[in-house]
Formats: sequence, structure tokens, C-alpha cells
Amino acid sequence: ISGPDLAAETQFQETEALRQIEMNAGILLNAGWPVMTANAGLCPKIRAAIGVKTHSLKSYPKRLRSAAGRVLGADGTSRVFHIADGSPASFAGFQRGDIILNDAGAPAKLDSDGWDTVLADNIVNVRRGSENIAIKVEPTAACDYNLRLSNSTAVNAYADGRNITMTSGMMEFANSDDELALIIGHELAHNTMGHIRKTVGNFILSLGGTRYTRPFESEADYVGLYYMVRAGYSAEGVEEFWQRLSTMSPKGISRAKTHPTFPDRFLRVRAARAEILAKQKAGEPLMPNFISGSAPSGS
Repeated sequence: ISGPDLAAETQFQETEALRQIEMNAGILLNAGWPVMTANAGLCPKIRAAIGVKTHSLKSYPKRLRSAAGRVLGADGTSRVFHIADGSPASFAGFQRGDIILNDAGAPAKLDSDGWDTVLADNIVNVRRGSENIAIKVEPTAACDYNLRLSNSTAVNAYADGRNITMTSGMMEFANSDDELALIIGHELAHNTMGHIRKTVGNFILSLGGTRYTRPFESEADYVGLYYMVRAGYSAEGVEEFWQRLSTMSPKGISRAKTHPTFPDRFLRVRAARAEILAKQKAGEPLMPNFISGSAPSGS
């Protein structure tokens, strides 16, 4: 094998991997934006949001940073990476590569996805090329949890009280934006219902859980389904996600040590969907039937 051939193939594979990360990050933002904004009234923590995801070299594993600079234009400065469809940023005219500036005209150090520090009088100052531009934008309220992409091949997702993390494996496994919204809603429910304070981590699959997490998983399935439908997604047939997952992880069909079994989750999600459809037909508000004292403080 010649050195030039190996270098060329390495560069090709790095480029393909970064393009996949780029695509998944955009899909995740677009799938999650409606869920995070439509349910702001049910979230105990909210923030002003405009629908932008930023990135820099630090957003990528060290081994891929050189390629991220070459392929995606990432550098040491936080830049606009993706803009959610139908978001305030999309209407205001933000562009990929914009550098968000602080009051002193220097690149802002954004706190995850929070923009409160740079939104003054609904004006965001950006540097685009060599030009500084003041963009007027009307932010909206969103649940104050960051949507993150993990480059793990494991088919999983998890919440930690501050973030909602989706693996690249789950991105590949999900058949549609509806299924992604189902998972995002599930993890959002873990955060809003305070499950993280009561246990250490909650994963879609049985990683790091205990038998005490089973009720939390059922509750997150139920509340999360409301979250996805409130965001405008269709729940038609979405329970089939659990049937498909059973073919990948057969232990979940009968094992219920840390999580409900897949058949249990399939039937409960289907029942919750019937409950939601009945409320829609009756013109009732799409609010989960919270047990007294269990509703998120934002509601």
C-alpha cells in the first residue's frame, strides 16, 4: 500500500464521516426545534431561543478536528452551523458561518445554545466575512435543554437534566422525523419530570439503570408522546418503533430489570396515542393526565 493512496483514502473517509455528522446535526435540530418550543409552557426551565446551532473545532473529537476545519469550515471561533427551519433565525436572515458578536464586538462565548447574553433589544450582531451586521430577530421561548449529537454507533439516547443527547446510531435507526420526535419527547420528559434528580441517568436502552427507573421510563413514554404531538408530529403507528427495536435488542422483549419490556412499551404508547386522539376529537387541550403533584412546575 502506497503512502499517497493511504493518505487519499484516509482523507476521503474523514470527509464522508464529517458530512454524515453535519447531516445528522441538521436533522436533529430540525426534528427537535418544534418539540422544544411547542412545550415551553410545560418546561420548568425556559430560555430565549432563535433556532441556531453553532460549532467550532472543540465541537469535534480531537482526531477529527483537522478534517472538520477542512470539510466543515470549523475553526477556533464559534460559528453558525445549522439554522432550524421555520425558526426566528431562518426568517431573520442568519447564514451559516456567521460569527455571533458580544457587546464589545468580539466573538461571543455562547453558553451552549443559550443566546440571552447576545440578545439585546432583539438585535444580534454578527460578523459575516469582513462585515459586521446587526440582525433584528424576535426570539421565542424554548425548553432550556441542549440538544446534542453523540458520534456513538450505539442505538441510544439519554437525558441528564441539562441536555438531551442522541447518538448517531439512533439517528440511523429512526425511520422518520416522527420517530426522532418520539425519542426527543421521551428524553425531554425525563428532564421536565425531574427523573434525573431521582436516579443516575435515563437511557432508551438498559444502560446504567436500576429497577427503580422502570416507572420513570413508562412516565417518560407517556408524557413524551404528548410532547411530540403538541409539536405537530403524527403519532400514527409510532409505537412500532418498539417492535423494530426488539429485533435489534431481543433481551428487551422479556427482560424488565431496569426498563419496561418492549411489548409493554409498545402497548402503553399505543394506549396513550388513543387517549390523545380522543382528546383531539373532543377538542380538549393536549395535556397529559398528570398525577396530582407530579406536573412540571412550568405547567
